[in-house]
Amino acid sequence: MTDNLDRIDTLANIGSSLLGVQLEAGNLTREDVTEDDWVFGYCFGLFEAMARYAQLDQYTQGMQMMRAGFGKLAGAIAQGAPIFRLALDRQDGPEFQAGASVGETDLLAWAADANALPANLTRYGRRLRGQD
Repeated sequence: MTDNLDRIDTLANIGSSLLGVQLEAGNLTREDVTEDDWVFGYCFGLFEAMARYAQLDQYTQGMQMMRAGFGKLAGAIAQGAPIFRLALDRQDGPEFQAGASVGETDLLAWAADANALPANLTRYGRRLRGQD
């Protein structure tokens, strides 16, 4: 049981670190995660792909990892559950789905080739801010 919790925590740390670096490089804030549906979807898609790639059960360990990941990304683990619920509420929106698809693709490309670091969130942020 402890090994599973450690694995979930490790995956949540990796995902939130990948996202945090991209947010910063794209001049995006933690607030952009929940205020911009494309950004929110990207984060959700990356976490979801990570859970699938790690072969976590979608309804238990996968959800637990995503809640923890969103909490770490927000800077307060307690915020993970409400942010995850909000993501579930928004997942049918077209911008959210578009971002989720790109986040998933980025994570799976990185899983296949360690040199293919996820970067499309950074690109999105730079375009949004007129820097690219």
